[in-house]
Amino acid sequence: MPSPKFPPGLTLGPTSAACGRSVISTSAFGPGDVIAVFTDEPSPSNPDPEPVVAVPDNPNMSSTCGYCLRIGGAGEMLACKGCHTTHYCNAACQKRDWALVHGKRECKAFRRARDTATAAGLPPATRILPTPVRALIQVLLRPDVRDAVLRMEGHERETRTAPGTKPEDMQIQSQAALSHVGDKTTAETIRFAVGLTCRLQVNSFSRLDADIGQGGMYVNAALAMINHSCIPNAFVQFVGRKAILHADREIKKGEEITITYVETTRPRAARLHHLKTHYYFDCVCPRCKDDLDVYQVCQNYPNLELNSFSLAPDVDKLRHPPIKQFPNSSKPLQRNLAEVHELCDEPLQGDSPAGKREQLCKRWKLCAQLRKAELYAIDPLYQELVDAAVYLGDQGKFGYALAITCFLALKCDPYRTPMPFAGPRLKGVMMIAKLLATGPLAATVGDGGDLATRVSQALKKLDQVTICQVLLMVAIHHSPSAHSKEWRLYHEAKDLLKDLESLPSRETETALVDAFGRNQGGSEERRFFNTAVLEPIRGLAGFALEIMEAEFRE
Repeated sequence: MPSPKFPPGLTLGPTSAACGRSVISTSAFGPGDVIAVFTDEPSPSNPDPEPVVAVPDNPNMSSTCGYCLRIGGAGEMLACKGCHTTHYCNAACQKRDWALVHGKRECKAFRRARDTATAAGLPPATRILPTPVRALIQVLLRPDVRDAVLRMEGHERETRTAPGTKPEDMQIQSQAALSHVGDKTTAETIRFAVGLTCRLQVNSFSRLDADIGQGGMYVNAALAMINHSCIPNAFVQFVGRKAILHADREIKKGEEITITYVETTRPRAARLHHLKTHYYFDCVCPRCKDDLDVYQVCQNYPNLELNSFSLAPDVDKLRHPPIKQFPNSSKPLQRNLAEVHELCDEPLQGDSPAGKREQLCKRWKLCAQLRKAELYAIDPLYQELVDAAVYLGDQGKFGYALAITCFLALKCDPYRTPMPFAGPRLKGVMMIAKLLATGPLAATVGDGGDLATRVSQALKKLDQVTICQVLLMVAIHHSPSAHSKEWRLYHEAKDLLKDLESLPSRETETALVDAFGRNQGGSEERRFFNTAVLEPIRGLAGFALEIMEAEFRE
């Protein structure tokens, strides 16, 4: 069986009994470097790339270009006049998609599905075929993609019998795809389509990014070849029809590339269950084998010195976390963590502020043992702090929300993702910047009380604009390593920084900020960063646990 066509930077590696085929690097890469770009656009360095299937999810179809997957505003996208299902940002994208697949019976399939649902009196949301069915239709209509998918591992028997999987649903989806494209629906063609569905289910990637309303499926046979680890050395970001593979740490030439198929900060049992039921293998990486928590994984990250330009510049604290004990050192703590995680695993329910507060109070109490051990970076305690910050912001208590967000940025995020260019860390930095940019915060901490008074006094002393400017510079600096210069966060940071730089009577402060941006390692610049940014943020973070007790203690 021929191997996929890898983009420059990667090649097929050796095969092992445990993991099967592997993908290795053809060069050395530094942390944050782009290892490879997966795209179906030919280039001089990759004239014959592997084909790509990239489809938006149903809720975002009217705001996402069906070809380039750019996200537009309300009413910005143009609907296809044939099917009124697929939308495009311009005529050029529509023409390219028509040549690729939409003009090859996809448009007719979508129109047939819409007409059938309309005639049956079904609501508008059901007149668009489900995302997996639309992806399968592309595979059926594009011979190059079909051949690539057939080379993938399907785990057909396991997929059809996996917990939560209904074989009849897979058969219905396959039959629907065949019927809508006008193919015969015989036992043989349905069996073939179900085989493709199994392969797509195991090998496709989710393009989900809730922050920008992006979702959908991405399929590339070469990308699907990269094996999993719960301590990966690489990560993937999606930009339109491209998948960009970045180095998480230093990678040597010839080293196997690994990515994660799961959220690595989840408990081992949850990770193992997901991997077994979705990808049909038992993970034996060090994180799973030794049940390492986020603090222990952080200790072993080989490039901790990169944090010198971050909100956690003290590398010694990252190597020796200020916690009372590691979870795997105490059986009672492990049992408690498992019990509490099961009780707090679901997102907060409902829209009522009173209902959310009640849930936050219960979860804060349930996390008592984790708090006692000061394991703030471990779920569900970490998620409790995140939800509390969001809740307080929604209630207009921006000063309290800022204090907890600062605590997360200092005491939690660096241990969960030790590379300073990690997406979650930069989102935390941007959240602090946005809260600082809302205006004077001293009056947003609630009414009276000693705690409110002390927080208000601390907020009055802040140079909000200067701190915000420096944080935006940090976000801009690290964004290309975290994602790309096409990342929405990167442009938001640049736009906000430009607005702040135009404020009058701030020439001296702006000069200091600019000097720091040019030479973050200079002694004067480091002193400025510590005094003007880190010390105030640490001061605010010091109120976080008091705020949690005051707001959410039952």
